[in-house]
Amino acid sequence: MFAATESSLEQDRQPDGTQPDRVRWLHYLVGDDLPVLLSEHLYLVEPLPEGAEENGLVEVVLLDSAGHFLSMERSFGLQAGVGIRLFQLASGSATDISTIETLQGDVNGIEPIRKELVLDLTTLEIPLDNFEGMTLGPRLSDGSQSVVLISDDNFNPLQQTLVLLFRLRSNG
Repeated sequence: MFAATESSLEQDRQPDGTQPDRVRWLHYLVGDDLPVLLSEHLYLVEPLPEGAEENGLVEVVLLDSAGHFLSMERSFGLQAGVGIRLFQLASGSATDISTIETLQGDVNGIEPIRKELVLDLTTLEIPLDNFEGMTLGPRLSDGSQSVVLISDDNFNPLQQTLVLLFRLRSNG
């Protein structure tokens, strides 16, 4: 099982508020006994976009058993609006930080989870809202994998529940 927080833990937060947020990515073995922490890695949230007030890791989906994931980062600000970015991740070469008490200060020498931008939804010219859910959907008729994103309207009449469907392209 993999888990991560949306933003930095208190002991990892930069005192001057500098970006990017340093998130701990946890890998657990879950079985009949209590879960066992196998490893912990550094995930760097993208810097706060201009005009945004918040930015964070809101969802992660496992793509394969080789340590590849898809992550969703969401930003928001009254001037900037909502920003949603999807990243492909590779955790294989990331440094295990499970023995490091704080990520404040210099993190040189720590290899974070590698990430590559897959899609910036602001480039699609569609309405965006509070997207915070993502899952792999069914295989499409051409055999490709679908990805479903969903927003939460927070029971607020000014927000919308939106569902978006995408096709993952294969690099092969």
